[in-house]
Amino acid sequence: RAGDRVVLAAPSTPAFVYGYLGTHHVGAIAVPVAPGITTKDLQFIADQVEPSAIFLTHEFQYRSYLGRPLEELDSAKVAVDGCHSPRLQEIADILFTTGTTGVPKGVVLTHHNTLAAAANINAFIGNTSDDTEVVPLPLSHSFGLGRLRCNLLACGTVVLVDGFGLIGRIFEAMERHRATGLSSVPAGFEIIFRLTGDKLGEYADHLKYVEIGSASMPQEHKRRLMRLLPNTRLCMHYGLTEASRTTFIEFHESANKLESIGQPTPNVDVGVLGGNGQRLPAGTIGEIAVQGRTVAQGYWKDPPMTAKALVDGWLRTGDSGYQDNEGFLYLVGRSSDLVNVGGLKVAPVEVEEALKEHQSIGDCACVGIRDPDTLAGEAVKVFLVQESAREPKPTDQELVAFLRERLESHKIPALFQWVDAVPRTASGKLQRQLLLK
Repeated sequence: RAGDRVVLAAPSTPAFVYGYLGTHHVGAIAVPVAPGITTKDLQFIADQVEPSAIFLTHEFQYRSYLGRPLEELDSAKVAVDGCHSPRLQEIADILFTTGTTGVPKGVVLTHHNTLAAAANINAFIGNTSDDTEVVPLPLSHSFGLGRLRCNLLACGTVVLVDGFGLIGRIFEAMERHRATGLSSVPAGFEIIFRLTGDKLGEYADHLKYVEIGSASMPQEHKRRLMRLLPNTRLCMHYGLTEASRTTFIEFHESANKLESIGQPTPNVDVGVLGGNGQRLPAGTIGEIAVQGRTVAQGYWKDPPMTAKALVDGWLRTGDSGYQDNEGFLYLVGRSSDLVNVGGLKVAPVEVEEALKEHQSIGDCACVGIRDPDTLAGEAVKVFLVQESAREPKPTDQELVAFLRERLESHKIPALFQWVDAVPRTASGKLQRQLLLK
């Protein structure tokens, strides 16, 4: 019934799309989850939203169902109380964030939020009813679900592919349907480049646009895409589940700004705020904040967290950055990630980008630790992943010498540690807090 929560596993199949839209059609609230979600995480989400129905791809015994034991219910019967035309202000979805810290939060999005986001994104990318887009993204996350909604709003065609495990299926889908669009996280393009080289360039004649997002992308990969797809709109976004696609940058149009995360998306206001909530001048680092119809209503059953995030009409993102005189936004990092070295703030992402220029480093993550010399309060520690096990690892001294040509002295890590991998979420975001344990 209207207002009921419905948990939906989100495999990349039409069945999920029908279930998702059908949930909205009866006025209920969709709660998409990953099809492979663990029992622990599913139990947590179900306890939060108290669903009236759960549709899964695997068996799950929900211990509480509207306050009654599961065995008292006939699970074979599902009643649908007619159709309902949802109003814009009604809740459409509750999306639980993959988050980089703490317990998952249920982001509450109205139909107005999702409609405004899709309209704004389409206005920037320019996709139409003539487009066919290959979407190999999980539909349980904001990016993949957003691409589905954008194409439906434009009356375009969506070709669903189940992830990047079999790259051949992505290319097969692009060839078979002569795709004009493709969406991917940066990690997806890294897999494509590693396994197929420059094959993506074979589709330059019919790929009209590409959308990229959810994590940072190495500069070399941006330029490689520009070389392979010279006439394709290469659109990369910055955003949050709470405010989908806050900024966009198109690589070809802004080739001299590739280190930026772009300018505000149409109909979205982005500000860099100081501690007193006032806008800061260009070039000054502060907290990135967002206003617009895309901004979520808050967090499900969490008034304190909602009040902390939504302040004076702004969504406080928790990300730090600055804008230049042309309005381009530059991400410095999570406010909580900044390392205080002797009173000087160090953004981990800046150190990581410098290290990734070294040919022996495939991935890395920086965190702040207590200064081993107890002089500066905090110091930078970096966890390094080798590009190739066949090559010798550079010494700490060699890495320090390499970084001295690229960073100020207080930004150079005090400790280096080699690991097999750094922890990331399903969408590729670093989970720095796990490295502090």
